[in-house]
Amino acid sequence: MSETAPAASILQAFDHPALLGPYFTDPSWNAWRSFLAALTAEPMTKTELAIYRQCTGRTEPPAEPFREAALIVGRRGGKSRVLASIAVCLATLRDYTPFLAPGEVATIAVLAANRSQGRSIFRYALGLLKAVPALASLIEDDNNEGITLNNRVVIEISTASFRTARGYSFAAVLCDEIAFWRQDESSANPDVEILRALRPGMASIPGSILLLASSPYAKRGELHAAYRRHYGKDGARVLVWKADTATMNPRIDPAIIAEAYQDDPEAARAEYGAEFRDDLADFVTREVVEAVTCWGRSELPPMPGITYAAFCDPSGGASDAMTLAIGHLDGNGMAILDAVCEARPPFSPETVVIEFATLLKAYGISQVTGDRYGGEWPRQRFKEHGISYDPSARPKSNIYVDLLPLLNAGRVELLDVPRLAAQLVGLERRVARSGKDSVDHTPGGHDDLANAVAGVLVGLDLDRRPAMVRAADMLTAGAPLPLPANCDVVLAALAVNKSGVAAVIYMAYSPHVGAPLTVLDFDTGPFHGSIFPAVAARLNDLTSTCGARFKTPRLFVTESLTRHIDGSTIGITAIPPNIEDDPDLMLTAASHIGAGRVKTSGVAHEKAQTSPFGAALDFRAGETVTDDPLRTAALLAIALTLDPRRKYAERH
Repeated sequence: MSETAPAASILQAFDHPALLGPYFTDPSWNAWRSFLAALTAEPMTKTELAIYRQCTGRTEPPAEPFREAALIVGRRGGKSRVLASIAVCLATLRDYTPFLAPGEVATIAVLAANRSQGRSIFRYALGLLKAVPALASLIEDDNNEGITLNNRVVIEISTASFRTARGYSFAAVLCDEIAFWRQDESSANPDVEILRALRPGMASIPGSILLLASSPYAKRGELHAAYRRHYGKDGARVLVWKADTATMNPRIDPAIIAEAYQDDPEAARAEYGAEFRDDLADFVTREVVEAVTCWGRSELPPMPGITYAAFCDPSGGASDAMTLAIGHLDGNGMAILDAVCEARPPFSPETVVIEFATLLKAYGISQVTGDRYGGEWPRQRFKEHGISYDPSARPKSNIYVDLLPLLNAGRVELLDVPRLAAQLVGLERRVARSGKDSVDHTPGGHDDLANAVAGVLVGLDLDRRPAMVRAADMLTAGAPLPLPANCDVVLAALAVNKSGVAAVIYMAYSPHVGAPLTVLDFDTGPFHGSIFPAVAARLNDLTSTCGARFKTPRLFVTESLTRHIDGSTIGITAIPPNIEDDPDLMLTAASHIGAGRVKTSGVAHEKAQTSPFGAALDFRAGETVTDDPLRTAALLAIALTLDPRRKYAERH
């Protein structure tokens, strides 16, 4: 403390005209004077004692100062200004040098969920220091991160993280809005971890103070725990001060509070009435999440014979993450999470779509369901990369509600991804005035990863139809076939969907062998005018490579496209109109594949590892054909070649 600054306690500093007195003379600060008297165990007036009893639930005044206090006060009650004033008093009115090693400083930390929130208290503290001449001379340096005083004290802003709270000698720690700290996804209960990391740093300085200040929120966390353990108990080691906004700040306009109660009574009771909310609860416990987590498993590679599904939570790249989750049902009906991908902001959405599309194709997925964010943007961007994007028909909250019984029953397997576990545990259930439940992340929190994972797992559980065809059915003893050395004819089918995506599949037909059809190759991409010469060249090349008996390959194509094709080197067969809408088309193809009459070559199998060929054939009953041009082309080639009612391939 400066030699010119008069010695004083915190409460005396609030009264002293040469210290903080000029800024706290208004009677509206009387309730706060009562709190300070209780915190420091100074004598109270009769009025202050009545306020003390009202706000603490205690009957007897404290016999000694408190080292910990919880301030549960409504918004606009003056918490930030009082915390800043306490920080200034503790930094300037006490001498900590006897407890510091050479080169060590005493830190008064202002902790908030992020630095921008902490700066409110920080600015008040800096403003008071500069406004009081007796204290201004103590300032040695100040910047956006802290104030260094020449008495070996530093007032510092810090984020609410247990990782950054270690290694300090704390004279005081002021925790601002601690009820809303549950956004740190590195821990399921960050406020517990933070306070656990802070307390050892306060042990070396006698009289150090820990203040937890916040308007209340849900009935959880350290603020509620302090209220539950210490409120209304004489002799409790923690002072719990619980007061509504009007009590702590009589100057606030009552109309503002009345309007808030009219708009949302539950929220207003917490915001201005300082009551913990009854309409909020944890969605799922950490124990339940851990019970279905496969420890050490961060990803499962794509495997042949498995039908995968995916869910995407898109983002514009500025504030929220963009996430993707992939999963499958095992033979016992368990929903298995195979892979998750998360792009944290800032990022380029276009680049992330390319990355996600590549991953989807690696799992043989050509269709992804996703959140309705962004209107047509996700649909168009994914379509450019051969992936169909379908907005989810179910709201996010409903998906979470459907996920809970799967988690509780142990019917899912999660990957060992700490951020996923923390986001799931951080979800909260809210009860509206209508009685309807909703589930979402906490204020300031995130659930992008949880949303994608819940979407894919719930989707798998709801759609338990068995696959009519699996790509693995087209392998022989689990392996692809070599390109045939001899065949009757090489043929192809070309399909174009309404979005302008084209697909062509090439097959070798040998009617007198066990598997008369062999998938030689396939291609997908945007429809363009040069596609026909490319198809004709590939057909002629495969005809030569596979030793086809008939030297003129055959292309199945819709009648509307035949006039655009030069048929001088290949045979053209017009597909009958609307044959792709034939309900028997998938059944016919499925029966032939199931009977082992269609096999995959090594060339096609290798390409399928990074292209959605497997997904094109891993279809279920009731799914459409025309949305996926590769599926349409494959089914047409199989049915038109092998169906005895058609036998188009034999009409050379």
